[in-house]
Amino acid sequence: MAKGKIKVHSLTGRITFQLVNDAWRSVRRNRGAAGIDKVSIQMFEKNLEANLDRLMRDLKTGAFMPLPARRAYIPKDPKQTKFRPLGIPAVRDRVAQEVLRRLLSPIFEAKFHDHSYGFRPGRNCHQAVEKVLELGRQGYRWVLDADISGFFDNLCHKAVMRELAEEVADGNILRLVEKFLRAGVMEDGKFQPTVSARPKAG
Repeated sequence: MAKGKIKVHSLTGRITFQLVNDAWRSVRRNRGAAGIDKVSIQMFEKNLEANLDRLMRDLKTGAFMPLPARRAYIPKDPKQTKFRPLGIPAVRDRVAQEVLRRLLSPIFEAKFHDHSYGFRPGRNCHQAVEKVLELGRQGYRWVLDADISGFFDNLCHKAVMRELAEEVADGNILRLVEKFLRAGVMEDGKFQPTVSARPKAG
């Protein structure tokens, strides 16, 4: 860590009912299925104020514990010969994740590479295509298409937490992120812990 580096403190203090409510609205817009607790968007909304208030208090005090995600599979090709595994979190966990995203995104967004377009605010695939076309007009003729199989399933948790801790000094927020990393999945009634890949030596 660079000497004199200023870390972000007191993110927990920014968890307000308004923030949690805004996160809920985002989750509701995206819809999605219920998690392992079988609580749908509509069911969560029936007792919304109490659910959000409880979630806010649990996030602020560190009492929040995410549930394992529900494993589901979607086809990767039209012939349905290959399937992509999905982890579907409980609705309350999706709201909590959105709260964390809103707290952490402003800190890390500025650090992303300028040529990165995936899942970034104000950027989309059309802009990425336009950039490729622009590079083509500049004379570039080669495109490298690469994908890391099971990337998110094999992230080194220690590396993720180390990078977060380089910027964030709020222990409660760091512990919340780590809880999500370790939440695991439920598949066919069996709990499967989240894989925490380790960097290979050499």
